[in-house]
Amino acid sequence: MNGLEIKQGTVENIDLIQPLWEELIQIHCELSPHFKDRYQNMTWDKRKRTLLEKSNDMLFEFVIDTNNNNIIGYCISTIEKHEEKAGEIDSIYIDEKYRKSGVGKRLVENAVTWFNSNNIETQRIMVAVGNEQVLDFYGKFDFYPAHIILKKRNDRF
Repeated sequence: MNGLEIKQGTVENIDLIQPLWEELIQIHCELSPHFKDRYQNMTWDKRKRTLLEKSNDMLFEFVIDTNNNNIIGYCISTIEKHEEKAGEIDSIYIDEKYRKSGVGKRLVENAVTWFNSNNIETQRIMVAVGNEQVLDFYGKFDFYPAHIILKKRNDRF
């Protein structure tokens, strides 16, 4: 993690990660075998609104490469408003050039530590179909597939 710094974000500066979130959505669009149109139609404003509405408590961290002052990754985790003692890593992304640097590991560890400090019993991460290559990474933190949820193509996500 030489030259990489994790910073705590706030709701007020969450828009800093919009370009990275858009990169993530593009990846999902390319990988999705059934819902490309869903990803093509997603907007940052809709996603941000959904995140803010679902939770009273959020951990938002972003990563800066101090060599060039670029934001190269982020993680947004929430504690569910409507489900007692449940939390989710809602969105995490590391620029491809910085993967395997250890920063993704640190972000997930920080989220799990935050969940544990808030007595969150149900901790989850949703992985899009087509993006299964991340399952081994999440398995290192004891996150494993539990369900497969099928949706109709025209169903709202």
